[in-house]
Amino acid sequence: MPLLNLEFIILIVKVMIAVLPGVLGIFLIASTEETKRSIRNTVCNKLFGVSNAIEYPKFQRFLLIVGVLAILYSIPACWFLLLRKFF
Repeated sequence: MPLLNLEFIILIVKVMIAVLPGVLGIFLIASTEETKRSIRNTVCNKLFGVSNAIEYPKFQRFLLIVGVLAILYSIPACWFLLLRKFF
């Protein structure tokens, strides 16, 4: 009996597809203002070369929308990929 069989690998991929977006969404919503500012500075430096190209309130709203969308994606993905066969 091999330690990593094909069914286990498929299960791990399903869990990653279903659960990780929800975890990312919760992180984006629940992170502190300092973390959000750090993310904004990093993104602005990579895209525009300056650290304050995007206003913080607009960036915070964007993170909230992306977080909610990630959670809304994760809920049906968990149902269809992981939980449907149990009900």
